[in-house]
Parts: sequence; structure tokens; C-alpha cells
Amino acid sequence: MTAGPYGAPGYPPTAAPQVYEPHRLGGGSHLPLVAPHLAPGERVHAVVDIELSDLLRRVPRRYRKERDGLFQAVGFLLDLAGALVDAVEEAIGGFFRNLRRIFRGRGLSGGWDSQAGRFAVQVLTGGRGDRTYENRGVMLVFTDHRILLGSALSDGYHPYGEVPRGQLARIEPRMGSWSSRVEAHFADGSRVALEARDRHDAQALDLLVRGQVPPPKPAR
Repeated sequence: MTAGPYGAPGYPPTAAPQVYEPHRLGGGSHLPLVAPHLAPGERVHAVVDIELSDLLRRVPRRYRKERDGLFQAVGFLLDLAGALVDAVEEAIGGFFRNLRRIFRGRGLSGGWDSQAGRFAVQVLTGGRGDRTYENRGVMLVFTDHRILLGSALSDGYHPYGEVPRGQLARIEPRMGSWSSRVEAHFADGSRVALEARDRHDAQALDLLVRGQVPPPKPAR
């Protein structure tokens, strides 16, 4: 039997192999949406839907993608206006973030140039149509050698980055009655705060980083 699009034996179009993944509105699997973005023979181990902590601010301007086309021509004026908006936002938002950090800790440790920082930049930047640089939701697709970062819409999975599996070194769940925080530790010692949807997602992340494949997510 030939290999299917998910690294397993062939399946009919309506039956995808069972992996850990979030429940889709209307039912069905995310795997057919992800399949076009996989390399030949690449296997999906799990799909986990998470968010970056609100303790992280927007992507600093020097780490943002360059504009193209018309936006590039007027980029200087937009940058001046944007810098003013950023300064006002940081003065107000930064004050409240600092208050939250007293009780919840830092959102990013290691700086924007670290492995955790580059992961955060990819998520906050989001897809092609998102230019607010404060996107927080991300659907992580764990394969046998990388982690795809993207979003799943009705027309497909839209990736906006990836990291090697080996960079994500450890997951530290810090969930409680008032917190859904999960800390992702990277191989270079940096870390970033995430928000898990539920305890099952936190446990799945922990298993994946330990080299194990979690069972399918329990039915709601």
C-alpha cells in the first residue's frame, strides 16, 4: 500500500489518520488542510492550537517585515507615524504589562534575537494580510522534524513560519485555577510564555517535546 499524505498508508479522502488535533467547527480533520504544505514522506504527529501570552508586546519595528509595492514607496512617512503610535502605545500598554509581570513573570526571556524571540516574531507577525504585528493565535503542526506555525481557515492552512523540532527543548505547564500559562523553553536557554486552550493541550505539548506522540484529543 502506498504512503498517504500524512506519512501513513493511503486513506480515502474522507478518512484521515487519527492524531491529536483541535476540534473543527462542523467536524472533520485539519490534516487535509495541512497536507499541501508537507514534504514528501513527512509525518504529522500532532496539531496544537495555542496563543502567545498577552505579556508580550508588539514586534519591535526593526524586526518587522519590509513592505513591498506602494507601501514601500510611502514607507518612510508610515514609519514616522507608526513610531509615534508605538511610543504612545508602549507608554500606556507597557505600564500595565509591567504590573502584570509582577504577578505573572516575563512573557519573553532571552530577547528578540533568541530562538524564543524569533518564534514570537513569526507568530506576532502572522500571515500576509496581518500587519498589526500583534497576532497571538497560532496553530502548531508538529511533524517528525519541524514545527509549522500558521492558521487554519475554511480555505486551508496558512503557514507563516516554522522552527526545527530540536529548538523546542522543554515545556513547563504553569496552569492553575486562574492561569492557563505554559512556558516554552528553547535550546539556547530562552523562553516564551504561551496560553494553552485547556490542560489537554498543555499535556500534548509536553509529550511532544519529550519525543512522544500524544493520543487523539478526547471528544468534547
